Amino acid sequence: MESSTAGLTLGAGRQLLFDDYLIESSQLVRSFHKPKVHPATPVLKPETPLEMNAGYCPVACTFQDGVFFDPADKLFKMVYHAGWFAATALATSRDGIHWDRPVLPVDGVTNRILPIGYPRMRDGAGFWLDTFAKDPAERFKMMVYYRRGSHPSMPYVDYDFEGVKEQYAEVYTSPDAINWTARGRTGLCGDNSNFYYNPFDKKWYYSLRVHAEMGRQRSYIAHDDFVEGRNWTEEERKPLVVPDAIDHASPLGVVPSEIYNFDAVAYESVMLGVYGMFRGPQNPESFYEGLPKITDLEIGFSRDGLDWIRPNRTEPFLAPSQIPGQWDRGYLHATGGVCLVVGDELYFYVSGFSGISPNLGTHCYAGGSVALVTLRRDGFVSLHANETAEMVTKPLIFSGRHFFINADCSAGRMRVAVLDEEGRALPGYDLDDCKAITIDKVTCPVEWKGGDIGAFAGKAVRFRFVLENSHLYSFWVSQSEDGRSGGYLAAGGPGYSGVIDE
Repeated sequence: MESSTAGLTLGAGRQLLFDDYLIESSQLVRSFHKPKVHPATPVLKPETPLEMNAGYCPVACTFQDGVFFDPADKLFKMVYHAGWFAATALATSRDGIHWDRPVLPVDGVTNRILPIGYPRMRDGAGFWLDTFAKDPAERFKMMVYYRRGSHPSMPYVDYDFEGVKEQYAEVYTSPDAINWTARGRTGLCGDNSNFYYNPFDKKWYYSLRVHAEMGRQRSYIAHDDFVEGRNWTEEERKPLVVPDAIDHASPLGVVPSEIYNFDAVAYESVMLGVYGMFRGPQNPESFYEGLPKITDLEIGFSRDGLDWIRPNRTEPFLAPSQIPGQWDRGYLHATGGVCLVVGDELYFYVSGFSGISPNLGTHCYAGGSVALVTLRRDGFVSLHANETAEMVTKPLIFSGRHFFINADCSAGRMRVAVLDEEGRALPGYDLDDCKAITIDKVTCPVEWKGGDIGAFAGKAVRFRFVLENSHLYSFWVSQSEDGRSGGYLAAGGPGYSGVIDE
């Protein structure tokens, strides 16, 4: 999004309202919304011998990894961690709720996609469907962090937390998410490192865990080419997201909060990030007590991929239950790709750990499974009025003809006026010329007596929103009458040919 002396230029995509960047004045209240756990949760849990880990640390969950919708065969594809520190496997789904484990050629018996090579064992990973790939052989990309240690089926009674770690990852490419080619080692990085693509600057970002004065945080390497970008040096890593005094003062944990993980994806007109926030206890205490660490998830946004805003620092987007035996007792992890657009909802796949070990009773790394949590499309933040209040944007320059909002006006109504730069209503586009919106809809056209707003394209205008007991989640100008935004769709979804709403 660019600014000029005349106004801000709206790029493609729905305009989310997490900050005041587009707003000149407002009487509205900003409300933050939480996702709902789908009743089918957990949608993937340890069941197969591979996942059951000989009864020690059963795991069938995304440990970052990734979930994407592949428009080529219309399948949801999940790469996940099968058996603690053991295997990397593939599951597929037609609806994103019911998942299959296809038998794959790595061993002809299981759904593994990479060989297991002890004593080298997988830890965190990243997985991405690259719909922009020029080489079909590199359509899928993966990064796996490895470490050395005891066999994952051992009980870890004397686990050495300071033992030798490989401290690197390996990257892979694939045409089909089944047959993978190793493309080489990365530079130095910590466990739970991963990667994502930023289409706004057309670069691959390696999100790398580092330990610094404030504890766990993320550094990054950005590169035009995924494979070539792996060859970073320690000196080339730059800070990405870093815990601060607000995090360290948080009352949510037993230790100062740290940034355990960070995932991001392009969503509509911005980059959407999920922070995995560590609340304690530290590894030795968690291990010897047999309890999962407490990590929760916070949401952040960026307009350039580097400067991030966490608009709600007072409560998590999703927190573990800390209930013994429940799938989400602790150790929540977001998933590569972050979310998918499924109808009017966003699908988030979130992993959690119950701590239940058939052989050991409890273990901090046992009982990993995958939940499906859903949120209204664009539903992270809304601007709300209980009675009657308004918001006026800064002067905006757009292309397109059709104005849309995502709003819940079922208990009231909303009207929109188009103003010139000085704030005067344009003839045919004042509040009284607007057909009042009284419904709850994620893609709702705004209609005026003056017709569409194509005549104002390329000119600086303001939009005045007047809400009566309503929520406004986003607005945008579309080239099409059906409201396609031209923005990004995170990890894709059914009904789309890729990750752009076109």
